[in-house]
Amino acid sequence: MKSSLKYIISAIIALSIGMSAYAQVPHSIYHLDGVTQRQYLNPALTSDCGWIETPFNFSFSLNSNLGLGAFIRPVDDKLVTFMHPSISAKDAMSKFQDMNAVEIRSDHNILNVGFKAWGGINSIGFSIHNYNGNYIPKDVFAFLKEGQNNEVTEYNLKNLRSTEQNYAAIALGHTRKINNKLTVGAKVKMLLGAGYIQSNIENLHIYMSGEKWMIKQSSTLTTSSSLNLKTNSAGEIDDAEFNFGVDGLGAALDLGATYKIYENLIVSLAITDIGFINWSGANLHRNINDTFEYTGFDNIADEDSQKFEDAADDIINSLESLTHYQKDLNIASATTTLHTTFRAGAEYQVLNNKISFGLLATSRIGAPKTFYEGMLSVNFKPHKYFKAAINGSLSNTHNSLGAALTLGNFFIGADYILAKYSKQFIPIDACKLNLAYGLSIKF
Repeated sequence: MKSSLKYIISAIIALSIGMSAYAQVPHSIYHLDGVTQRQYLNPALTSDCGWIETPFNFSFSLNSNLGLGAFIRPVDDKLVTFMHPSISAKDAMSKFQDMNAVEIRSDHNILNVGFKAWGGINSIGFSIHNYNGNYIPKDVFAFLKEGQNNEVTEYNLKNLRSTEQNYAAIALGHTRKINNKLTVGAKVKMLLGAGYIQSNIENLHIYMSGEKWMIKQSSTLTTSSSLNLKTNSAGEIDDAEFNFGVDGLGAALDLGATYKIYENLIVSLAITDIGFINWSGANLHRNINDTFEYTGFDNIADEDSQKFEDAADDIINSLESLTHYQKDLNIASATTTLHTTFRAGAEYQVLNNKISFGLLATSRIGAPKTFYEGMLSVNFKPHKYFKAAINGSLSNTHNSLGAALTLGNFFIGADYILAKYSKQFIPIDACKLNLAYGLSIKF
């Protein structure tokens, strides 16, 4: 009985968090000169001629420190979840991190035009972006797996967060050669917010004993004005509707430089997405029902009885009451920042730049923690209409292989190709992948 109620109580997590990546283009193209999309990684890396990037420019990325192997395990040639009795709690928890993150991002460059003027190369672009991040502490999965494992069991779950942000960017860029060795670039972006929501369970305390179960929690829900949350006479939210439109304004800056130390050795440095969005019409909603207590165990017979079903319904209804939010009238705006990213690169060219060896170090600042990566690439450039790169990367989340290919003015690439699978083709380690492609017309 109490084992089954564990699954019922887990509804509080799903009800409060909800269901819902990180580089615009793959790092695999960083050292493939002539590819116009490199400007998104470093604004000093542009083409020497003019160009038009078509709407056929898209990227998608999934960044997680979890693999599906944490949730699904092979047992006796069958697939079972980590909740299965044959999987020990110690084994199940060994696959989860202290903070488990799943980030999904998509970027669509609608139009970007580059042209020569004012002593350098200039660019004008318009793009749209979507970001979704979910952050779940390890103790949540321990609760789901173990439930009440002693006479008295307590869980303190903190900082369960889910965020979604949508915005468009209008960008103006300029790249200039200072001399034969130094090239600098900058890009200014105006950001137009088109929807933001964040749910945050700040604290969720669960007390479980044979006499009672008790839940105490505090949580908030922040939304931009495009999500219209309707309230009843008591001020509680009981409905919602989405109205598409611009409900946030912001700005961002990209800076970059390249320096030719020797004829065949080039180093580069960039910082991108230094920026923010202010959601001036945003609202903060606080949970107004923060405690749930259940003491009716003695009145429940076996799990197939009507009494059990009635008790389960009562518990679910009580848990749902925990997710009632009320608008905080003292808060009328919110500010979010972009994921600022630092990149430092070096490229050594041989055979008259037909082949080169590249290094790229990346550091991204953002929740739930700073991300570090080092990438080594081998780049093949036999002809200006055909170039390719293969690379390997080491990071503080996991390691991977990547590749990129250019055919004329078309490119396709991925930094993270999942390589470790079970025989059921389940990614065993951290799940990190991306894919990007683009087409430009040069003139």
